[in-house]
Amino acid sequence: MKKAALAALLATTVIFAPWRVAEATNFLHGQRLYSLGDYPGAMVIWRDLALQGDARAQYSLAVMYQKGHGVTLDKVKAREWARRAADQDYEPGRRLFEQLQAGAKIAGGNKPRKPAGQLSELERTKAAVEDLLAQIGGKIARDGALHHGQLQAEKLDDAIQITIPDIMIQSSDGGAFELGDVLAHVRHVDQRYDDITLALPGEIRFRNSGGTSGRITIANRLAKLRWDRRVETSTEFEFRFGQITFLSDDNGELGRIAEILAQAQVVEAQELWTGPMAFSLTGLNMTNFEQAQLSVDSARVDLDLRGLDLHAYARNSASPGRNGTAGTAAMPPLETLLTMASGLGLRTRIAGLSWQSPAQGAFQLAAADYGVSLSSPDRKLLNLTLTARHDGLSGTGSAAPEAMVPRHMNVALNLSNLPIDTLVSVGVAAAVEVMLLGQVTSGQEVFNRLRRELSAAATVLRLKRADVAAQDYNIAFDFTLRADGAAKAGVVGGGNLRIAGLKKILGAFGIGEQPPLAALSKMGRPVTGGPGVSFAIAVRPDGQLTINGDAFTSLAPFQK
Repeated sequence: MKKAALAALLATTVIFAPWRVAEATNFLHGQRLYSLGDYPGAMVIWRDLALQGDARAQYSLAVMYQKGHGVTLDKVKAREWARRAADQDYEPGRRLFEQLQAGAKIAGGNKPRKPAGQLSELERTKAAVEDLLAQIGGKIARDGALHHGQLQAEKLDDAIQITIPDIMIQSSDGGAFELGDVLAHVRHVDQRYDDITLALPGEIRFRNSGGTSGRITIANRLAKLRWDRRVETSTEFEFRFGQITFLSDDNGELGRIAEILAQAQVVEAQELWTGPMAFSLTGLNMTNFEQAQLSVDSARVDLDLRGLDLHAYARNSASPGRNGTAGTAAMPPLETLLTMASGLGLRTRIAGLSWQSPAQGAFQLAAADYGVSLSSPDRKLLNLTLTARHDGLSGTGSAAPEAMVPRHMNVALNLSNLPIDTLVSVGVAAAVEVMLLGQVTSGQEVFNRLRRELSAAATVLRLKRADVAAQDYNIAFDFTLRADGAAKAGVVGGGNLRIAGLKKILGAFGIGEQPPLAALSKMGRPVTGGPGVSFAIAVRPDGQLTINGDAFTSLAPFQK
């Protein structure tokens, strides 16, 4: 899908360099305005700082001009501001400048494109492939670059053939993959769709940052997709590669993969897009130069889209910035992200993973299953479910799981009826206040609003189960908290916690002697017919947290 498979849109990292307090406050205030969609306000603040030499602000302006956010899209100005940030050794600015430079070189090698209405079928098809490559290159440019020669288009009897010569992918650490020439056969389906089949090479040359070189051979190759001209993206695709062999020029065979599969079947209904995407591999066996062996029977990631507004996603695509402010600044407003789709599911499955090393011993993961599900059928209330499970870890030598690492785990957490508007308007504002001032100055006002609005929405946080077992402890926990507008803590509810090995847990983290935790450990009741202690935990309407019926502490942040 456009620029990637909708994953981790909310992930951001901010690099803080020394600066004066007033400058930090101004910059982060601009960041807050940008996150709320006030681009002109952010521009006023960041431009002044950028002219004073603030590299973060210069980088953020570059992103604004790159994306046309609050200003006329201008790649020249974007490149200039990114260059200024790069000249100060600001890493995000350097990455963006290199990306924009690469884009300028590619664009400079092509003739200016005619208006869409004046393109011939051959030119239109070539332009579609150029756009597809630009999307792929934009994604890769976060960690490297995609290079290729001038595209050539040719009309065949039943298709248009596009030759993409000398494709090379470079990583940021100096590694490279040389694919050579790729042929794209484009068949015009109707007024909206094109079917594209790619003839991929059977051998790919590579070299890594350490200077090792070799080749990857692929016996079975299938690459096809359906290009949607209306939204300028691919919503259905299948890439299947089988019998893959990794060969080093100096060390012979490094490993094999039976099959790699990437597949999507996303379809439209009333201008909203729904369907599954899957990424999987089977039969992976790799050996490194120290003769350590990694084997995976199968691994799979499933993404389930429900009611995605693809046009909104296309309009609000995030910046490629990875480290620094533009990763935050270029994100679409949080409210837009949360209301783009009525649902999203993400699940990862791993089976039969093993690692064997002559120096470190052996490690095995029998199975794993991790999942996240977001749903918002009315685009007003958000439901979130998290699940995590693996059947067991085992190992020998230094590769064995540590005594505190869970060997068995089964967790299910559900948050239902969370008002999106409250999350955006209150949650973001509170987070910005904490970043700027280290505290929420309007704390009581924020708390009262949260208590009132979450209660009206009947928000519930429920840990259905948490069964965790390690060598030195095991835990069984469940609880339910319900928002309550009359409760002093804003919630009421409780649950049960059973722990065997509590002292070892507290000792491992060096917190066993802290007075509250020492008092807590003494409140446990022996488990009937089994090891460990149990705690009946409750949050009362008066805000008191009780353990086994005895008051422990108050959770009410404000007493009035």
